[in-house]
Amino acid sequence: MRNLYFILCFFLVQLIFCVQLSATHNRAGEIRVEQIGDCNDLTIRATIVTYTRESSVQADRDTLELMWGDGTSTKIGRFNGGGNGESLGNDFKKNLYIAEHTYPGRSTYVLSMTDPNRIDGIVNIPNSVNIPFHISTTYTFLNPQFQGCNSTPELLQPPVDRGCVDVPFIHNPNAYDPDGDSLSYHLIEPLQAVNTNVPNYFYPDRVEPGPENQLTINEVTGDVVWDSPKFQGEYNLAIIIVEWRNGIPIDTTIRDMQITIGTCQENLPPEIETPFEEICVIAGELIEFDVVATAPLEDSTQQVQLQAFGGPFVLAISPAEFEDNINEYRTQPSTKRFRWHTTCDHISEQAYSIVFRAADNYLGTEGLATLKTVRIKIVGPPPEDVQAASGQNDITISWENPYACEDTETDYFKGFSVWRRLGSNPFPLDTCTGGLEGRGYERLVFNYFETNADGSRYEFVDNAVERGQTYCYRILGEFAQTSPNGNYNYNRIASLPSEEVCVQRGRDIPLLTHVSVLETNDSEGQIEVRWSKPNASDLDTLQNPPPYGYELFRAEGTSGSFQSLGRFDANSFSEANDTLFIDTNLNTVSNQYVYKVAFYVNGENEALGETPTASSIFLNTTSTDKAVNLAWQESVPWVNTRYVVYQVEGTERILLDTILEASYRHEGLENGETYCYVIESIGSFGIANIIDPILNFSQEACAVPQDNVAPCAPELVVQNICEDETTVSFEDFENVLQWTNPNNTCPDTDDVVGYNIYYAPTEDAVQEILDFVNGASDTLYFHAPENSIAGCYTITALDGLANESAQSNRICVDNCPIYELPNTFTPNGDGQNDVFKPYPYRFVDRIELQVFNRWGELVFETTEPAINWDGRNLNGDSLAEGVYYYTCLVYESRVAGIVPQDELLKGFIQLIKGN
Repeated sequence: MRNLYFILCFFLVQLIFCVQLSATHNRAGEIRVEQIGDCNDLTIRATIVTYTRESSVQADRDTLELMWGDGTSTKIGRFNGGGNGESLGNDFKKNLYIAEHTYPGRSTYVLSMTDPNRIDGIVNIPNSVNIPFHISTTYTFLNPQFQGCNSTPELLQPPVDRGCVDVPFIHNPNAYDPDGDSLSYHLIEPLQAVNTNVPNYFYPDRVEPGPENQLTINEVTGDVVWDSPKFQGEYNLAIIIVEWRNGIPIDTTIRDMQITIGTCQENLPPEIETPFEEICVIAGELIEFDVVATAPLEDSTQQVQLQAFGGPFVLAISPAEFEDNINEYRTQPSTKRFRWHTTCDHISEQAYSIVFRAADNYLGTEGLATLKTVRIKIVGPPPEDVQAASGQNDITISWENPYACEDTETDYFKGFSVWRRLGSNPFPLDTCTGGLEGRGYERLVFNYFETNADGSRYEFVDNAVERGQTYCYRILGEFAQTSPNGNYNYNRIASLPSEEVCVQRGRDIPLLTHVSVLETNDSEGQIEVRWSKPNASDLDTLQNPPPYGYELFRAEGTSGSFQSLGRFDANSFSEANDTLFIDTNLNTVSNQYVYKVAFYVNGENEALGETPTASSIFLNTTSTDKAVNLAWQESVPWVNTRYVVYQVEGTERILLDTILEASYRHEGLENGETYCYVIESIGSFGIANIIDPILNFSQEACAVPQDNVAPCAPELVVQNICEDETTVSFEDFENVLQWTNPNNTCPDTDDVVGYNIYYAPTEDAVQEILDFVNGASDTLYFHAPENSIAGCYTITALDGLANESAQSNRICVDNCPIYELPNTFTPNGDGQNDVFKPYPYRFVDRIELQVFNRWGELVFETTEPAINWDGRNLNGDSLAEGVYYYTCLVYESRVAGIVPQDELLKGFIQLIKGN
């Protein structure tokens, strides 16, 4: 027996030893997915990347199981280092596990891997040695007919990094997406299983928190900045990288990374100098610059290692180069040259990230490291030598052939788009932004390749032109990736716009120049209408002899029908000067008016032509708290470039501002007072011999500011005993609600007087007002619902005029049911323990209890949670002493509703009748 005890103890010790060995393993990792073959194929290549503790020999994984997300899994052998992994020194090992898989259908799948343990001693993961390591990637098979291929981004910067106490730490995952999709970066809590966060995790900056210990991530660039660590040790952090195509998220990659923070003594991290941090380059140009790394510590023996990582280095076509980009130390300062000959195949809406990493060898070992990210955006060159010529009924636009990016190796160039606007917009060229969105141009055609007859120039003919107008054109080169069948282009990118070219059409008809409100009145309003004569050099008076006539038409609103206001004739062109009309008896308070002029020759009744329509400026006002919002609309053939906002006081107009947009907010006003406004537009046709500038006024519009602005919403926290019975003190069972006072937390709120508390007993129930709390500073409330503390709460803030804020964050708290049954009772009538009942129990709605004798016969059942069984059977007869058996299904009262417990309670009851 003694020997058996010794053997059992020996094996127990060995088991504990092995468990501890297996527990010191995972540091960091992620999963990458590549679609292989044709985009119509459903086959991918998945790569699990893990970084582990090299010294954990017993825990080393030569095989990992990858869950494919379709109900299947594969055990994958390690790929790198001859199956042994790659030693990185300092107790770090990199492991790659690569496998291919074909899916049954086109869908979104979650690939995941779970390993039993992380390394021990992670500062911000309590009991990390026993916490599983879980990583996942969500991957979508896109529609190949319309969306093309898809692969998740490759993370080029390793997920293990080093930093120092009280020194800012910077890391960048250096994600590169080969499809050109945009990426965003977000911090999340690490996982221990599918959809399950690591328990009791806290972010690294919560260790000795304070204003000088802040962790942030740049959602655009991916830069993780921890400024600054306060405690040495190993920390873990998770980043979710979201891949977007055409504004829609398609994939996510979760990287679980590890940061080692040391005291570093007097050492400081190296410094990296580059001539810029961001640059935009036209495709085809050579980018070349020096990168200098130095170690601030004045130590002549200290050396620096300088490396570069990023998408440009892994390109198939004309990749970037970095001088001696190898893992070696050099005497500082270390200067290396970055060189990249860009091509049109590199054009991308997203900037390329190059991460330079410098590390020192303080005290002869790997000391500190620092990163610096340089972002390079490659833009398409503008089409050159754009020309335009006006024909009798059209305008011909042409430009240089060939285009600089015509012959891309990847069929990336898709043709040209032609854009047009009325009047010129000579905006300064932004060498980082392609396209013409928001510039006032309309696209006439895209994917265009037509040339003139001899093929010497690209050419487009615009037939939709009118006389007297000035048309301005720009050309864009268009780039996109193409689906395999060629039916769909995705990730479209426009080049830089060409220089603008403008053409004025022959003006043998009048042009409206003024539609200006003279009088604001609901029945006696007045509008001044003016137009210019046709250009004498453009009107063929032999073909179009006198008499000449103008006919003015008016419509109420932009969709109203036109009515003639009269015709004005002249016997000669020199006499056709009647180009001013005052339109009276109008409702300029409520209506906008639109005008056009028809021009007649030779006394005919059929007009030679009509002017484009022009409307009055119609001003709308909206009252709000101590402010008035102004917005106005007009539809005119000239280009309004500026607007002057006037406040009207009696007969005086007070200048408030001159702006570019058709909206304005006048602030700092008194509620209850009347404020009136007029807008003046400043525009131009950009045509010689036409009045310039063109000035027009809106009607006068008034408003009375009033407090109709609700306060901002409070932030709510709800606690109860169910959250932590050991550390939270509560009176009985109640929910404690606490929220922020918007008067203290929102810069635009200062008038909160109370709060509405909304409550619903379950998640699906409709929330109703529970109570009103009077007083802005009273932000604590106790609620003890009957028989339950489960429920959902929101808070709204109210000001003195009963404006109610949006609802706060919704907090749902749950009950913590307990239901325990004894195993003995004594129904002997002595008043003690005479009935069988649960103790303790709480938050139970009902039960299904059945009691059986030893022959399996049902002797008692009830649905009452209190039970109160007195030892009698279903016939009311007293049962004999003995052992009885029960099953009990407990239905708990939860915030989700009435929910049965996961497990059926089973046990025995000793019925004793003696004293």
